[in-house]
Amino acid sequence: MRLDLDKSVYSLEAVQKAAYRFIDRLTVLISQSEGAITCDIEVVVGPEDVLAPLLADFKRELLDQQLRIQIKNETADIRNLILAYAFSRSGLQG
Repeated sequence: MRLDLDKSVYSLEAVQKAAYRFIDRLTVLISQSEGAITCDIEVVVGPEDVLAPLLADFKRELLDQQLRIQIKNETADIRNLILAYAFSRSGLQG
């Protein structure tokens, strides 16, 4: 099964993280072209008819991973400020 993803929607990092989460159930070979990320997907063990529900789960995981990356990027400044404040009050000197 081939799954083509738009690079403007999904990052390579999100695709890799989603593929890793399914490493025990799916073999995902990832390749890139100029505007797309392509996943060639096979079932690790079992009949091919289990691919459809696994693929649906993989797509949900892919969206979850992409949103996690976006939230991480959006909150980076706040997270760094909190960490800087916490370490400034700890008495630790570098």
